[in-house]
Amino acid sequence: MLNYHRWLDRLQVLERNNRTSSIYLIGLMVVCFLLGAISFNLWLSFAPEATPNSASGKRKLLQELETQAQALASRNLALSIADNANKEMQQMFSQQLTEQKALEKELAFYRSVMVTDGDVEGVAIHGVELSKGVAPEQYQLRLILTQLQKRKVKVKTNATVLLLGTLNGKPAERSLSKLVNKKLDFEFNYFHIMDSDFVLPNGFNLQRIMVKVKVAASRGVKGGEIEQVYNVPELLMGEKELRVILEQNSQVKDNSY
Repeated sequence: MLNYHRWLDRLQVLERNNRTSSIYLIGLMVVCFLLGAISFNLWLSFAPEATPNSASGKRKLLQELETQAQALASRNLALSIADNANKEMQQMFSQQLTEQKALEKELAFYRSVMVTDGDVEGVAIHGVELSKGVAPEQYQLRLILTQLQKRKVKVKTNATVLLLGTLNGKPAERSLSKLVNKKLDFEFNYFHIMDSDFVLPNGFNLQRIMVKVKVAASRGVKGGEIEQVYNVPELLMGEKELRVILEQNSQVKDNSY
């Protein structure tokens, strides 16, 4: 009986000890839960809304990529429209320039036909064209002769082209036939075009071009000589206008990009 009461007292002591430990354990669990909840809230408040590797971050990047692709497509379309407009404008400029040159040549031809003071025995100097070459002192000259009267026989002519200017500040002249090393003798019907490339001496300042055409006497032709003088700046003016138009076309093309 004494042992029973002793074991009963021990059980009561163990029960009281276990009850106190359970309270402490439950309290510790509640404190840990509260600390975890507070830490999770703090992490959510300071954490970014979406990381690049998250689903929302990828969705946002895809939306930005689609927006940029649409903007790029719109700009490419505008650039293509501007490029087509520029090409059409260049074609229009080129066509108008070609038509203008053709009208100028046709007008000059009819002027030479109507003006009788500049011809001899039905042969006239239709025109002289001058342009600069690649080298500083290189030029290309074109002489156009026309036959104003209808003849069955060919007309024999001899041309003399003198290049007038200054050399080292002094008046000077050069013969085209000597520069090209050939005689300017022609025999033609209706018209004749002579093209010559020549190089002037260093320091020669070309100012005027004198053209003399001598018609040889033959059966039914008395013969004679005509002479005309052309100013070099006026001859080069047509080439300068063409260069300015081409430069304007290139500027329009560059500004479209």
